[in-house]
Amino acid sequence: MMVGLDIDGVLADFLSPFLKVLAQRVGTGPIDPLSITDPSFIKHPFISNETISECMVEVSYTARFWQELEPLPTAKHWQALEELSRDGRLVFVTHRYERDTYSIHKVTCDWLKKHGVSNPVVHFTQDHKSALVRKLKVQLFVDDRHENCLDVAENTDAVVMMPHRSYNGSFKHPKVQRIQDLEELFAYLE
Repeated sequence: MMVGLDIDGVLADFLSPFLKVLAQRVGTGPIDPLSITDPSFIKHPFISNETISECMVEVSYTARFWQELEPLPTAKHWQALEELSRDGRLVFVTHRYERDTYSIHKVTCDWLKKHGVSNPVVHFTQDHKSALVRKLKVQLFVDDRHENCLDVAENTDAVVMMPHRSYNGSFKHPKVQRIQDLEELFAYLE
């Protein structure tokens, strides 16, 4: 079975360092991750869309931001991901932006290698992920953002899993299975 994984919010803790960038921009103290109930921050009481966009642009031009993201899976899970990758059954599907100042592809692959996937296959898209999921024949897809899960669930035959996060807690869809961590992914594959 071909498995497709998002990276940020599934394998890498994007939210914590991004909230630090946002807090610096708006001049507040630390922003509680549990206050983020929507991945686009639309419903946040004091963070504007303009500020979010500015911060996204800022981090997209900062290779170090992506290099220093903390991993979310356990060592055991990284070993299982490496096995899937070696068997040619794992691809990564992300919306990260390519910039002319550095290669996000290289940074992303280096990060995955650092954490245990020796030869990662990473695909970048700014379009709907469902098109890439169909093209790559992904049969099991994992993403933390509800809009990506909805897109893939409604436009492909892939099984869709969504790790529970504060910002996707209210999303429900009959074709999207909520999981607590990657252990449930590996249990499904068995």
